[in-house]
Amino acid sequence: MTNSFSGIEMLKIAILMEDEGYMFYKNGADNTTGQLKEFLLTCADQELSHKEKFAKMYRELEAKDEDSAEYLYGDEVSGYLRSLIENQVFKKDEDFDDAFLDIKTAAKNAYDTEIRTIDVYTVMYEGLTDEEVKNTMSLIIDEEKAHAASFEKLM
Repeated sequence: MTNSFSGIEMLKIAILMEDEGYMFYKNGADNTTGQLKEFLLTCADQELSHKEKFAKMYRELEAKDEDSAEYLYGDEVSGYLRSLIENQVFKKDEDFDDAFLDIKTAAKNAYDTEIRTIDVYTVMYEGLTDEEVKNTMSLIIDEEKAHAASFEKLM
């Protein structure tokens, strides 16, 4: 993935990535019970929290220049941006049937997705010019690193 996107485009990509993460953990939680379900719901909530932070920044940047972001609402552009991130974090060709067998397996899968997310966000961060977006992206990268470290302890 190159980093030749505007700040608002990167935020749109980040929102889509967090959506994927939310659905990944939510689907896992819907098919599990007990402590494992709670673990996956916590992971889903973290993804939702990141999405909300990105969405807030997106709205703020959009308010500064409404015309520059209008095209991002189209299905074609959203589909294109989604295709850019497919297989970057949540690999479509991976077999996730065994991803949520137990907490240790779920933690390993969560760790792997966090590491891939960190990698993608780091590339995005390097291309940012808006200091406010860059600072927030840096905080979220740090959160992702903290999540990865906590998942690693559970493995």
